[in-house]
Amino acid sequence: MTPKQRKDALKKQKVTQKAIAQKLGVSEMSVSKAIHELIVSDRIYAAVADGIGKPKEQVFNAYYHGPKLRRTSKAFGNTRRK
Repeated sequence: MTPKQRKDALKKQKVTQKAIAQKLGVSEMSVSKAIHELIVSDRIYAAVADGIGKPKEQVFNAYYHGPKLRRTSKAFGNTRRK
């Protein structure tokens, strides 16, 4: 699903980003960023998918079925040599 499709599906189900944020104890901005895939949060992805009424793997198909894009903080460590 695209971010627009996710937002439209939530609207159709009468589920707001604010309600998801309050349920999870996160900001509405975090929910919005997850919907637009600007941040990765399995917990928010699951709540959005639950609000839509579909499996999270279907709602965020690119994340769960695409190439793994996650990197650990160690991958971005200081690369300068002393």
